[in-house]
Amino acid sequence: MKKFLLMVGAVLVFVTIFVFTTKTSAEVQISDLLNPERDYLIVVNDDNPYEFGGEYDRALQGDLVYAADVLYGEPTGLERAAYLAFTELQFYLREQGMEIGLFSGYRTEQEQQEVFDYYGSLEGWAETNKVVLPGYSEHHTGLLVNVLIKYNEDSLDRNDWIWYTETAERQETIPYFQLLHRSLADFGFIDRYPKGKEEITGVPCEPYEIRFVGSPEVAHAIADNGLCLEEYVAQNK
Repeated sequence: MKKFLLMVGAVLVFVTIFVFTTKTSAEVQISDLLNPERDYLIVVNDDNPYEFGGEYDRALQGDLVYAADVLYGEPTGLERAAYLAFTELQFYLREQGMEIGLFSGYRTEQEQQEVFDYYGSLEGWAETNKVVLPGYSEHHTGLLVNVLIKYNEDSLDRNDWIWYTETAERQETIPYFQLLHRSLADFGFIDRYPKGKEEITGVPCEPYEIRFVGSPEVAHAIADNGLCLEEYVAQNK
């Protein structure tokens, strides 16, 4: 099954690249792929569990696009509008000399349990990181993705770059992470767990976790006003 999903992912990646390299007036826009049955501002956290099998979940399943992650080559899913937005962000940053890759997107309840069991077993991990219980992870929405940056600060040779996620402590000193965060809103993404909002989100700062919110307008309304997703949703009920 995984081999089949990887083949499908490869085809989707090829089609996406073909679309972007043959731009026409009929090119598919991100807004064309938005599903009116989905709440792109859904919040999943300790107080708002994800409802597997519910209306949102049923609407999501048909819109998941699978592609191979850049670290392990395993298939990972992303909601279709979010996937196109990520690809556009990826192409834009490439023009700026920065490479980003898709790592971990949609997770089933079982997959989140495996993540919980693995990281929960690591000595000292829970002391500085949030190990999220299955059902309470934004990864269930298909709108959250872990970004890996291809970067080697000691080399200018692109062939020597490596994929890695940054730590919260170093994000302000790495120009590439600053460029990533400055660019997110233009493509409908936000920094899901920003620094200084830990008490509200319930999750430590994780600069590599980005979340698609449906449009650049909404993303800018969140980012430009220094809000996290919980604050924006609370203000716009």
